[in-house]
Amino acid sequence: MGEQWGFYFDSDKCIGCHACSVSCKQRHGRDPEQDEWRTVTNVTTGEFPDVSSLPVSMSCMHCSDAPCEKVCPCNSIQKREEDGIVVVDRDSCIGCHYCGWACPYGAPTYDDGGIMSKCNLCIGEGPGGGHEMPPREEQEDGGAQPACVDNCVGGAIQAGPVSELKEQATTEAVERFEQEPANVIVEANRDDTTAFPYEA
Repeated sequence: MGEQWGFYFDSDKCIGCHACSVSCKQRHGRDPEQDEWRTVTNVTTGEFPDVSSLPVSMSCMHCSDAPCEKVCPCNSIQKREEDGIVVVDRDSCIGCHYCGWACPYGAPTYDDGGIMSKCNLCIGEGPGGGHEMPPREEQEDGGAQPACVDNCVGGAIQAGPVSELKEQATTEAVERFEQEPANVIVEANRDDTTAFPYEA
């Protein structure tokens, strides 16, 4: 297989503005009311009045051993050999939603006809799932930055070959990454006591 592509997310730089999810919808022409391919969730800890909140931006993790691919009865979901991106052939998808039940991250979304779509690392634009698109290229080789990366005001999200993402990550983040099936390196540096504390 070619070099696996993935995401890098630094929670210290995320301000929870949702620019990543909004720009994803804009680039792919998705209805504002549709489910998001990238979501921002606030993880809260503590009890009032000592409550803190940490925004976390998530999308498809392009898993090394993608459970959605395994359960698809039509073989509509494929982990690409050339870049490891998990894509869906919407023309052969029957809308059974098995992939949604199998995915531990809630990545698959469905249109009104029940057909699945999800993050494809912006290898194509529009509602398609990236099926039959050419291999992912880096920006210097003519590839477009994923919309979420391009529009993240804090620089919290990066995308690229995993080997390059590891180079900018801390040792702790790389160690956590190597124990997980997801292809997202997460920096979790923020102490709960300093994560956007709310004043009582």
